Amino acid sequence: MKYLIFDFNGTIVNDLPLVIQIMTESLKSKNIDLTKYSIEYLKQTGVRNFMKEIKISKIQLLWLYKNIKSKIKDHQLDCPLVDNFKKQLPKLSKKYKLLVFSSNTVETINKYLVRNNIDKYFSGVYEDNSYFGKEIGLNKIIKKLKINKNDVYYLGDESRDIIAAHKAGVKSVAVTWGFEGNVPLSSVSPDFLINKPEELLSLKF
Repeated sequence: MKYLIFDFNGTIVNDLPLVIQIMTESLKSKNIDLTKYSIEYLKQTGVRNFMKEIKISKIQLLWLYKNIKSKIKDHQLDCPLVDNFKKQLPKLSKKYKLLVFSSNTVETINKYLVRNNIDKYFSGVYEDNSYFGKEIGLNKIIKKLKINKNDVYYLGDESRDIIAAHKAGVKSVAVTWGFEGNVPLSSVSPDFLINKPEELLSLKF
């Protein structure tokens, strides 16, 4: 059995507008006007490169990450699913075991899945609580479930997701409908790169 492990933010839930809103408000205190940049520019520049461009230090980036994470909790459940994602789940869940792995809490993710009536399609939800790379959490899941790494595919919308998959020794699927576009995602050499949820069913695993 093949396992598809999904990132949550940007991959399953369309919370990019919310994150941009929170980032815009947060960066005002640093005298950075995020409204000068289009969403497409931000997506194609990539998270890390954009932070370098606006000269955000690693300490400031950690502060920004924590700030976004704490504020997004209040509105996460109200964000919509990615367009057409739900339609793919019945067929996907018959072919593969579906899991969620995210820095969000298990409680928040489960509430969201239930609210959107898609919890029945997922076999498990796991929280990434490591600051040292998502590959650590991926390896914990693989060890716990006793999965062959050749049967694991990690799907994410950021370069760091793809890099984590490489480091964990599993296949990667980059999705361009979330936080990063095809330019930054292609640069980290994903095994697959797709532009819409419908393409999930045509992937040859």
